[in-house]
Amino acid sequence: MRRAVRAVCAALLLLAASFTAAPSAGAQPTPAEPNYVVDVINHSRLTLDEVNLAVARHSDPTIRLMTQRRVTSGATATFNLGACSDVRQFAASAFIGSREVLHTGNINPSPTCRTQIEITQDLTAHRKAVP
Repeated sequence: MRRAVRAVCAALLLLAASFTAAPSAGAQPTPAEPNYVVDVINHSRLTLDEVNLAVARHSDPTIRLMTQRRVTSGATATFNLGACSDVRQFAASAFIGSREVLHTGNINPSPTCRTQIEITQDLTAHRKAVP
């Protein structure tokens, strides 16, 4: 019985050591994947009561809605969508009261992992990838 207990303890120690072993001197840490960021910039003269961003991810079949409230004139609503490679599509919309004043339609992600949507004074949207 003692021999079996020693064998189990030795196996557990070996297993624990494999999880906590220090990386070799030549090993390079893997850089973390960047997050996808969308900036919605309000250049209109109006305060937007709500800016919504709907995002579809490869890892999740459910469309997720992100919201920022009271985006004043000149302000930016920034949305962090998570891992860049996981973003499938997104769309932005803006509301004043219950009236939708802007809707972008579906946007495919940029390879730079960042998009700016600029809302002009006449409440139209211009989109650009940010390097």
